[in-house]
Amino acid sequence: MATPGPQRYASGGRKLGVDPTTLDHALAAMARLRATDARITPVLTLRHFAALTDLPYGFLRGAVARQSYPPYRFVYLKKRIPGRTGLRMISIPPKSLMKAQRWLVEHVLRFTEAHPASYAFHPDSSPVQAAEQHPNTRWLLKVDIEDFFHSVREREVAAIFTRIGFQKLLAFEFARLCTIAVDRGPGGNPAPRTEPIAVYASGFEGMLPQGAPTSPMLANLAMARTDATLAALAAERGFRYSRYADDLAFSSTADRTLVEMRALQREVCRILNEAAFRPNLRKTVIRGPGSRRIVLGLLVDGPTPRLSQAFRDNLRLHLHYLGDPAFGPARHALARKTGMSSLYHHVRGLIGWAQQVEPAYGRRLLEAFEAVDWPPVQPRRIEGSGAAGDPFT
Repeated sequence: MATPGPQRYASGGRKLGVDPTTLDHALAAMARLRATDARITPVLTLRHFAALTDLPYGFLRGAVARQSYPPYRFVYLKKRIPGRTGLRMISIPPKSLMKAQRWLVEHVLRFTEAHPASYAFHPDSSPVQAAEQHPNTRWLLKVDIEDFFHSVREREVAAIFTRIGFQKLLAFEFARLCTIAVDRGPGGNPAPRTEPIAVYASGFEGMLPQGAPTSPMLANLAMARTDATLAALAAERGFRYSRYADDLAFSSTADRTLVEMRALQREVCRILNEAAFRPNLRKTVIRGPGSRRIVLGLLVDGPTPRLSQAFRDNLRLHLHYLGDPAFGPARHALARKTGMSSLYHHVRGLIGWAQQVEPAYGRRLLEAFEAVDWPPVQPRRIEGSGAAGDPFT
């Protein structure tokens, strides 16, 4: 259902006898949204949102109240972190809630802008572009944010929608639709506060779920002010700064000392902590001359990002066994304790990554891959959000 323009809306409201004060408030709300971006579809109330999405108003209201809607489905994926074991929780919304979230992505969030230092979760962004910000790096500081999505709380999401231009009540309701309630345990819940509507009261604190279509863009927007602070810090000290999801990189082409790098690390961690983002100290590293300087899996010690030798060796090994008549896809998959379909998509994904970074090399790999005598392979659909599908995570 298309939303009428302000003039048509005002004319229709007067003909229906809408109270002039109510009509003025609605037009002011529409003007605030259009001031942010004229392409954003104005939404005035939760009932209006129900009409726009063809979702029952009762369902939306119950979801905002954390009642009467199917639960999220949880999938746990192993984290690929050398030397560590653990699981990444992917939270998949029920279809009805997913529909509401996708509407917000298509009609609101895709018209917002992340900080220029961010290279993930918005159109045309890529990890290669992030790595390209760090040519000829001599010194590198890499910082990882722990539980990036889960660090963004319900009230922060509501503040984002308010800044976009939505009225405070609706911004709160959108925040509830985009977050998942978590019981923080005894003493772990937020301080009691007065909700805008009594039925919305909840003892649980909402957070962004990794797996909802709204979470990536909302996390970017929640990080925007911190990105600005970190970018200013980097510029002040003569460093380049980029962020790809939860991976932060600070680099310099100049000679630095370890003392300088550690001072930068302390200041970056302080800024993140003050913004309620927890640095993962296990994955925070400093690299200088004589060590491999890698950003998002790519070597950045030269003028352009390059694939690492380990990545090349891994692909060469795959293609050797896949193309060997005495071995082939079936035996190679068996040796790796996986199915041929999984192996096919895994290797094809690695080649796709190589094509993005070094196109000529990637084309040669693809030719060798396509020469393999593969059995029919079913296409694979990847669900979820975030950087989990990237080859370097």
